[in-house]
Amino acid sequence: SESASAMAGSDLIEKLTEWFMDDDTGVEGFVEEFAKAHKDIFDLDQEENKLEYTTVYQDFQNKFEAKLEGFLAANGYTTEQMVDACKAQVNNEGAMGIDIVGVILATLEYDVFLQMMHDAKTRFA
Repeated sequence: SESASAMAGSDLIEKLTEWFMDDDTGVEGFVEEFAKAHKDIFDLDQEENKLEYTTVYQDFQNKFEAKLEGFLAANGYTTEQMVDACKAQVNNEGAMGIDIVGVILATLEYDVFLQMMHDAKTRFA
């Protein structure tokens, strides 16, 4: 049997996923539009990260975190619970993409954000 925190975590991921996919919240659309709008700044063939990347990353973090905080507050979750649930999810599945867990981790970790932008470049080419 799963531990209570693991079950609470999967419940949280489920609610987050619904929120992310819901057209009324527009979150998935926001992420895709953001990626499309900024993907051309990112050069996949360059090793070095430009300063611009950090600026875009911070812009994304600020905008997405504002949306996320609203969701967490409305559902009575803490940021820590969400981060733990996302990390557990990645450990279980190992897969990432433009899904809620991938996007949340992209707001927390620069490398994951860069990967998301690279995926967007390929996906929305």
